[in-house]
Amino acid sequence: MHNKTKSVTIFDVADLAGVSKSTVSLVLTQSDKVSDKSKQKVLKAIDALGYVYNRDAAAMRSRRSNLVAIIINNLNDPYMAQLATSIEHLLNENGLQAMILSSNNNLERQKNAVKSLKEYNAAAFIICPVAHTCGKWLDTLSEQYKVITLMREVPFSVAPCVLPDYKKASHLACMHLLAQGVTHIAFMGHELTLSDSQALQSGFKSACSQHNVTPLVTIACDQNQPLDAENAFIKAYKKQPQLNAVVCANDIVAHGVITAIHSLNIPAKHNINVASCHHLPHYTVMPDNVSTVVINADDIAKRCHLVLQELLQNISPPVKTLVNVNLQIRDSSQ
Repeated sequence: MHNKTKSVTIFDVADLAGVSKSTVSLVLTQSDKVSDKSKQKVLKAIDALGYVYNRDAAAMRSRRSNLVAIIINNLNDPYMAQLATSIEHLLNENGLQAMILSSNNNLERQKNAVKSLKEYNAAAFIICPVAHTCGKWLDTLSEQYKVITLMREVPFSVAPCVLPDYKKASHLACMHLLAQGVTHIAFMGHELTLSDSQALQSGFKSACSQHNVTPLVTIACDQNQPLDAENAFIKAYKKQPQLNAVVCANDIVAHGVITAIHSLNIPAKHNINVASCHHLPHYTVMPDNVSTVVINADDIAKRCHLVLQELLQNISPPVKTLVNVNLQIRDSSQ
């Protein structure tokens, strides 16, 4: 019988289970390279001996912990919070520990969060980058750690990114409106020079080109807020009263546009159709009748996890992974 006053080692587990030390190590690191039969033998031996796996010591030996740092640009955004939760769940299921921080859409906070998390010897960084994140800064981080960016592509960076197919999202929304015969259509969004907004505008323009329609001048909101969108639309409509359709960057912008349409008392014969390129679940002030493109947070999380697995196995994933999107048609564009 094993002497429990003596520290139990991995060799004791291997001896009792009748397997090699390497097999025990594979079980402890939750590798899928071990048969179920061997795994059960090891787990039974661990329970019998009371062996405790020291992950900190293992991390020091491998120079990598099981910690994955997730830096979200805005945890107050219900969609981003859902995305972070989905990623955390997948990581935990696979023996990795998530640490979630918010950069609050601030470049300096993003840099400080990364700097602090380096001290924990993180295995990887998953970052939803703040607007105007420097590609060189991101690439320097990628030389030292496994790095993935989500939801926004950082131009000229070699770090793999996982993001929705924004171009398809706006193309679907715009094609749906154009199929109804609208001829005076505009795109509306915030921070129009960012990569995600540029992709949305590209899809919008490709749909217009396909229908031989010349789009109206793009409408810019000062902030991604309903009131800013409402004011921007009212100002644009007064200059372009022929406007009869709007493709909005997201549900927040669409909410502001719909509110503006109601406040302008536009005659029923001059109906203005509205579609959104990004549905925001749990956005409580958004009416349920807006036609919108659904970008599934769970799908983004799953693709992110697959890319992370490739990185941790030293396999080079694609630089850009696009996740499919789907249009839901509702009253706002009928």
